[in-house]
Amino acid sequence: MKNIIKLTFASVAWLTLSTACSEGYIDDISSMSQGEDKAAPVITINSPTAGTTTIPFTDTTSDFKFDYKVSDDIEIASIEILVDGAVQKSYNNFLDYRTFSEIYTKNIGLGSHTFTVNAKDLSGKTSTKSVTFTIDNKYTALYGEKAYFPFFAGNIFTELLSGTNPTVIGSPTTVSGGKSGAAYKGAIDSYLQIPFNNNLYSNENGISFTFWYNVDATQDRAGIITLGDESITNNDDSRKKGLRLFREGASKTVKLNLGIGSGESWNDGFNIGSTTGWIHIAVTISKSESKIYMNGVLQRTATYSTPFDFSNCSKLSIGSGAPTFTYWDHKYDLSQIDELRIYDKALDETEVKATMQ
Repeated sequence: MKNIIKLTFASVAWLTLSTACSEGYIDDISSMSQGEDKAAPVITINSPTAGTTTIPFTDTTSDFKFDYKVSDDIEIASIEILVDGAVQKSYNNFLDYRTFSEIYTKNIGLGSHTFTVNAKDLSGKTSTKSVTFTIDNKYTALYGEKAYFPFFAGNIFTELLSGTNPTVIGSPTTVSGGKSGAAYKGAIDSYLQIPFNNNLYSNENGISFTFWYNVDATQDRAGIITLGDESITNNDDSRKKGLRLFREGASKTVKLNLGIGSGESWNDGFNIGSTTGWIHIAVTISKSESKIYMNGVLQRTATYSTPFDFSNCSKLSIGSGAPTFTYWDHKYDLSQIDELRIYDKALDETEVKATMQ
């Protein structure tokens, strides 16, 4: 009986399907013409770009990422990629026959290199695109730049232009996730200190600092960059010389205090507020005014009638108010700092924006 029921149900189902097909409930499958192949493949190379890519001075090779895309109006037939004339990979079978993209990694050394992509479509049309670039581990200073701290992984704090290492106080580190590679990460009672002299600034043209900053909001206040005369023990008098870049309050206000000999100048800067992640800070100091920028935009200008006074200020601290500006609790900074540069001139707005690249 069960076999008879199964047979009857199968027959009815077949008849219903046949009727549905004949009445057009299921569309007939028909092939569509691809159309005329009018254009050659289009090649886009996202990386590298022409110019120089600088790697850490401690490295002589780099795991370089080659990022490219090929598209065609009808169908891609084959692709090959070359580095310095040598074929690295080739393809002739594609899941998406009109678009192909890839990020290819290869370890390459210092010097000039050329990345080439060749592509062909089914009709035989070909395209070629090349980018020539240079890998270098030497840094070229710009805009009167006198010091550059890129902060490399492995707790490397080396100043790149001179190749010298700062004095390390406490236990700061470098951590991954910086604005560019690794970044300085502050720790309790920790900071860096470098000798300060007229190689880093100009009495006529001033001084500037630019850097990327990722604030640690657990601190109510902290010193960021400090220059002072350690022989002065009176706090009020100590602020008549040097400079103090710091932050304070729940709004995380970044401020500058500048010694001008007979007194002090205050630039009340800007509030970081609820902003998270990396921001770019620039501080420019001339004989008559200081300016503070955030992300390339001028936030505040302070003017003064007498020039800045850096006399007898021999040490610059990075990541703390110590040793000369801790009396208002602007001590170590737990935040991250990256790509710190010092210039012997007051940068203008165009130059500030250029340092963000």
